[in-house]
Amino acid sequence: MQIINTADPTYKPKIVMLVYGEGGVGKTTFASTAPKPLLIDCENGAKYLGLRGIKIDVAGVNSYTEFGEAVELAKKNGYETIVIDPVGELMGKLKQYMLTKDDTKLVQKDGNPTMAGWGWMKTTLRNKLKYIRDTGLHVLIVAHVETSKDEDRQIKQPLIETKLADDLINMVDIVGYMTVQSDPETKETKRVILVDPTSDKFRAKDRTGQLGTIIEPNYTKIVEAIHGTKNYKWAKEQTPADPKEKAKVECACKVVKQLEDEFDGKEVKPEPKAEPKKETNKSKAEEALAKANAKPADNEDFI
Repeated sequence: MQIINTADPTYKPKIVMLVYGEGGVGKTTFASTAPKPLLIDCENGAKYLGLRGIKIDVAGVNSYTEFGEAVELAKKNGYETIVIDPVGELMGKLKQYMLTKDDTKLVQKDGNPTMAGWGWMKTTLRNKLKYIRDTGLHVLIVAHVETSKDEDRQIKQPLIETKLADDLINMVDIVGYMTVQSDPETKETKRVILVDPTSDKFRAKDRTGQLGTIIEPNYTKIVEAIHGTKNYKWAKEQTPADPKEKAKVECACKVVKQLEDEFDGKEVKPEPKAEPKKETNKSKAEEALAKANAKPADNEDFI
């Protein structure tokens, strides 16, 4: 058990994030920006990263058993971030693992999971992801996207079999939809991550409360913005911890308050200025007498 004080500025929590989007939008490239990551590649999607000049350690896994081994390697070898890419393909590997168990309660004669089998897969992967979440490392979970219908609306959400998406969204700190936006003036396109929880077009979440609605796809910068170690235009403004910077903010707040009072028609009284203390001949004489009568300190030499 660990007890922390939330006001402790040295406490920097690990970030657990789920990002999803269309294939080729740059989710794996985004994953490579995480602090000291181990990318657990479940679909061989990282094979061209080296050709594009992106350096990252990759654990290519071909089975659910190898996935578990990769997680333990990440814990023991000094990595700071575990990346699961993509979680939907990991569910497929878990399904294959279940089929090899040859359990008639979980698998039908035609090879498809039973209702109990689907439930077993959902519970098993959910518990595994909770274990990874609690490793004390940053965790980035990558997923493809699907469109679901909610009444008359079409909503984009992470693509995961067994309806694990809802549980996963509740489990993580941030859920972002990665897409490409075009600047109407320059016509240039750029990749962004949308984390607006009020949107009715995609699933999103920001439990930290430190991010804007449209953020840069750089995981290290996201961590810095949440921890308040660096400020970015797309993040919410942080209150400076430095006393000098804090004093500047307080001064600015006073000015804003005065302007608001003037706008409301209130009388604004200027703060009284401290008058400089006048030095008299009497005070000089008293100071000289005090110095003459003062005893030398223990560590001073007599002259």
